[in-house]
Amino acid sequence: MAYVVAFLAISMAFAGCTGRTSAATANEPSEALLKVVLPGDVTNEHITYSAISVDFNDERRIPNCVAYKLTQQMVMMADAPDAEKRKNYKFNKDKNVAACPDWWEYKNSGYDRGHMAPADDMKWSREAMTECFYMTNMCPQNNSLNSGAWRSLEQKVHRWAASYGELLVFTGPIVHSAHKTIGPEHDIVVPQGFFKVIYAPKQQRAIAFVYDNVQAKGGLRRHAVSVDDVERLTGIDFLSALPDDVEQRVEANNDGASRLENGKLETTTEILEAIMIDNTTLQDDTIVAISTPH
Repeated sequence: MAYVVAFLAISMAFAGCTGRTSAATANEPSEALLKVVLPGDVTNEHITYSAISVDFNDERRIPNCVAYKLTQQMVMMADAPDAEKRKNYKFNKDKNVAACPDWWEYKNSGYDRGHMAPADDMKWSREAMTECFYMTNMCPQNNSLNSGAWRSLEQKVHRWAASYGELLVFTGPIVHSAHKTIGPEHDIVVPQGFFKVIYAPKQQRAIAFVYDNVQAKGGLRRHAVSVDDVERLTGIDFLSALPDDVEQRVEANNDGASRLENGKLETTTEILEAIMIDNTTLQDDTIVAISTPH
């Protein structure tokens, strides 16, 4: 499954830290909020691009997490008639990252080159578009998911950014110990699922989504979870720059939306079965009553 996760900033460091930052205000700048804390046993190379930050796993040859900030102004520029056109860009290897796959290593694999930071959110800048087509931003993704439910989720986040003014978005793979691989050397890991975490800093609201790496069934409500759920599933700590009390309220989804039962679940399919979503919490263009501080 894939989870929708919160946002990232332009030209900011999205760092894979080893410890928590000192307490910050609830209005902490995006630069600090975009930093994630990765599990100590996860291989990571941090790459800062102009519009996205990538924590890349050299062993799996896919990102651990990709983060960026998406503002209302960026959305307006990306949707403008003179915005960058996707057809003018091609997938490329980032030559500065030794373990980055080349575009052709996905050929005949049965999987798409799935963007973690979507191109439609980057059309406001030529440099941003070029960088989002680097293979450091890609994971092997089921075509039906990539062109279907996952794309619908990306479009929803795009509209939410226009409504909320600013979002921080975190996206990445969910990988279990037993996994498939692709590529000539069979060294590119195929995730079992994906997450997306989304945080609206001005409103202090957050929501997350998880999808299996297969054709998705059901709408957004079926796949909505709390940020805490994604943290339990991946071991990644999001929004750690927030004061502890604010972070706990934002991430816990304590309005009764979603929650993992009895700690760790072994598969993302089990998560779906454990989650109960209140149909009133998620509306077409509004994040309502999900992970809202009291």
